[in-house]
Amino acid sequence: MGGRNLIVWAVATTVLTAGCSPSGYDKGINEATEAVAAGVLKLKEYPPLPSPPGHSEYVKLLQQRCGVGYEVPNLPPGLAEADFIQEVRGWNEVIEAEVKRKHGAGIFEELNEEARKRWEEQVNPNASGNAKPIAAADRAA
Repeated sequence: MGGRNLIVWAVATTVLTAGCSPSGYDKGINEATEAVAAGVLKLKEYPPLPSPPGHSEYVKLLQQRCGVGYEVPNLPPGLAEADFIQEVRGWNEVIEAEVKRKHGAGIFEELNEEARKRWEEQVNPNASGNAKPIAAADRAA
């Protein structure tokens, strides 16, 4: 049984044996499994947290290297925040597993490290040895 089929089977079994509507976590797994099957990879962040240095570079690298989007969704009206947090958690677990399957187990660490380096070069270009010469007009200012 392939990886995707196994996930779908596990989720379906869990929902059917529970005999009730899926929890937020299960809903996230179900929806992400459908998204993966449709070729849509997107990580979600909820609740929104302060972005660490280099986060925007990390998001760019996710898209460029892995074809993974990034979204900070709003809490849907009428849904308890705790349930939505669990839904996003379930969603991200499926997406992260698929990205690791396609790009290797260390892909997130690699992208984080590269994003951090790019950020450091932007903040302190002289530290990397890649400093650009200052134009004469800039020196006179």
